[in-house]
This record gives sequence, structure tokens and C-alpha cells, in this order.
Amino acid sequence: MEYAHGRASIGILLSSESRGQGYGQMAMEQMIDLGFKQLRLNKIYLTTRGINEQAIALYEKIGFVTEGKLRNHAYVDGKYVDTYFMGILASEWKK
Repeated sequence: MEYAHGRASIGILLSSESRGQGYGQMAMEQMIDLGFKQLRLNKIYLTTRGINEQAIALYEKIGFVTEGKLRNHAYVDGKYVDTYFMGILASEWKK
């Protein structure tokens, strides 16, 4: 968290057996709500690999917007993949 700038990064990691059951969305929404309402942040941001389509779909569903992309930024399973930067502003948070 960079309180002087009104922003914080966020991330989650779920075990493979916990994915697709709504835990990620619930955890992210609760953390975002706390960040905007209690900590009075202006922006929450994250990074994810472009190959993680399930995560990107979740983040977009929550309200994150892709702000940028680093091309071929990470090396995963023998190939280079993009890294996406995504963010959500307090004014965009609907909860």
C-alpha cells in the first residue's frame, strides 16, 4: 500500500481445487471494499499474466480495467507471455 499516493496493489492465489467456486471473487471484493471504504484509497491495481484468462475474466467482472500490457514480459513453460496491468478507481467501485 502506498498511502501517500492513495493506492495499493492486490493479489490472490488459490489452490487449484478452490478455483471456480467463487472464493476468489468473494476475497477480492471484500479486500477492495475495505480498501476504498475504510482505508479511503483512490486506486487498487494488480498484475496478471495474459495467459491467465480465468483471472482476467474475474477481474473484469469485478470492475478492473486493463491499463497496460508489457509484451513478452514473463517466461512461462518455455515461452514468453504478456503481463497485464489492471486497475479500479474508488469512483468506479459499485459496492
